[in-house]
Amino acid sequence: MMHESPHPYPRHSMSPTHYRLSTRLARHLRNTGKRLPEEALAEQVLAAPGLPKGAWVRELLQDLLDGRFERGEAGIGLWEWQYAFPMQGDAIVVLDLETTGLSPEQNEIIELAMVRLENGQRTVFERLVNPGVFIPPFISRLTGIRNEDVQDAADIYTVLQEALPLLKDATLVIQNAGFDLGFLQPRLKRLGYRLDNPVVDTIHWAREALPGLSKRGLDSLAWAFDLGAISGRHRALGDVETTLQVAYEMYYMLTAGKPALVRQVAAARAF
Repeated sequence: MMHESPHPYPRHSMSPTHYRLSTRLARHLRNTGKRLPEEALAEQVLAAPGLPKGAWVRELLQDLLDGRFERGEAGIGLWEWQYAFPMQGDAIVVLDLETTGLSPEQNEIIELAMVRLENGQRTVFERLVNPGVFIPPFISRLTGIRNEDVQDAADIYTVLQEALPLLKDATLVIQNAGFDLGFLQPRLKRLGYRLDNPVVDTIHWAREALPGLSKRGLDSLAWAFDLGAISGRHRALGDVETTLQVAYEMYYMLTAGKPALVRQVAAARAF
C-alpha cells in the first residue's frame, strides 16, 4: 500500500497560525492514537462549535497537512508512528547554557544542561557552575540563578569533564548554536578536547521547516508549535526540553516520511 506525506516540502505561504493549527492536528492524532479519516480529523479539530461543517473544513485541512502527516487508505496518521527521533543507532545531545553575559571572552558559564537520546534511552545532565565571578543582577533576574546558588558548585572545567562522556558520537542539537559553542569550544580546548561533533542549529532547521516565521527564537518556535508557557524558561534544562520539543516537530516536517540521521537533515553545519 502506498503512503505519502501530503506536502513533503514546507510552503512559504503558511503563517505562524497555520503552524499552530497543524500542530493541533498532530496533537489530536497523538491523543487519539490511531489514524482518522480526513473528514473526521478536520471536523474534530478545525470546525468551531456552532459553525456549519462542510467542504471548507476539509479544504483547510489540506493546507495544514505538512511533512509530519502520513496519508493512507485508512486515513491520516503520523510518520512518527513509523520511525523514531532519533533513529535506531543514532545519538543526539540537546544542549543549553546559561551565562553571566553575551561575550565568551569576558563572561562565564553558570549552568549547563544536556539531554542525550539514543536507542530509546534518555539521559539527563544538569549542573550549576561556579563562574568565579559575580553574577550580574539582571542575569539573576532573568535566570533565577543567584550568587549563593553557585558558591558551592564546581567550576566549569570539572563540570565539562563530567559531561564529556555524554557527548561521545552524538550530534549536538542547539538553539542558536553559535552562542553556546562560542563558550564551550575554547573551554573544552583548554581541557585538551576538540569539540568536532556534528551540530544542528534549530534556527537553521526553522528556516527550512517554517519559512513563514519572521522570528525564529525559542519563544517564537514554542508559540508556532503551540507549546504553551515554557516551564523553566532561561534555565538550561527548561530551554533544553523546549528545544527538544521543537526539534522533534521539525524533524518530521523535514524528513516527511523519509527516515534520516539527524545530522543529515537540512545538513548539519560545522562551527
